[in-house]
Amino acid sequence: MRKKLIVSADDFGFSEAYNYGAVKGYQEGIITVLSLMSNMASAPHGVNLAKREVPKANLVLHTNFVQGKPVSEPEHIRSLVNEKGQFYRSYEWKGDNPSDKKCIGNIVVTVEDCYKETVAQINRFRELTGYYPNHFEGHSVINKNISAAFHQAAMEFHIHCMTEPEVETEKWHPVHEIMTGNPLFMEILDRGLRPEDIYEDRFGILNSPYEYNIIHLHPGYVDAYILDNSSLTTARCRDLQTACDPGVKQWLLDHDIELVDFSSIYK
Repeated sequence: MRKKLIVSADDFGFSEAYNYGAVKGYQEGIITVLSLMSNMASAPHGVNLAKREVPKANLVLHTNFVQGKPVSEPEHIRSLVNEKGQFYRSYEWKGDNPSDKKCIGNIVVTVEDCYKETVAQINRFRELTGYYPNHFEGHSVINKNISAAFHQAAMEFHIHCMTEPEVETEKWHPVHEIMTGNPLFMEILDRGLRPEDIYEDRFGILNSPYEYNIIHLHPGYVDAYILDNSSLTTARCRDLQTACDPGVKQWLLDHDIELVDFSSIYK
């Protein structure tokens, strides 16, 4: 069984500088998917850039409930937004697990609101691109209510979704989220990907029992918006540098790992 690897540039549309870097990662590196935050102000810039520079790139939806403004009217999704109509940040959420170090607040989002905003972002994606995504996933935070909402939307729109557990149908092959449960994941996320993380197979690609596997990266340039609105800064630049390292692509070739996008998982 030949291993197939999806490498996603998450946060596409976060800022204009980030968009340029993500497209470079697709053009010159191992990035196979651009995962769009359709609610963000720089989403139209990202879509137009991709159409111009990488028209064959697989754009998917990076559903976002913690950054910027929602697509839905704020009064229709009260559990997700503050008094200014902005999404609550992830640190304001109450986590499912008391030991969660990211979600340390008391905000509890409802399945209904998450479903409404997921559908709104799917439809915004279509407005921007002209088509529905063939995959969607969540940005930054996933909990049981988001998972329930995602399952509902995935079945309604017949779109592949990565959540826990993965939505299963006869339409697509299962995809392994190779970072889940990996003790090195947060370290690599925070500092950025290094070539040795690939060369030493710290993600466990070679030993994965799955045919289709996915790695999420954040390859891009940094601008003032990123600096002001994200704790992930220099790691994005390191992800981009490593994604474009010729040695990394050669390692994948040497180990007969095929780079694919989400179109390949559909039967």
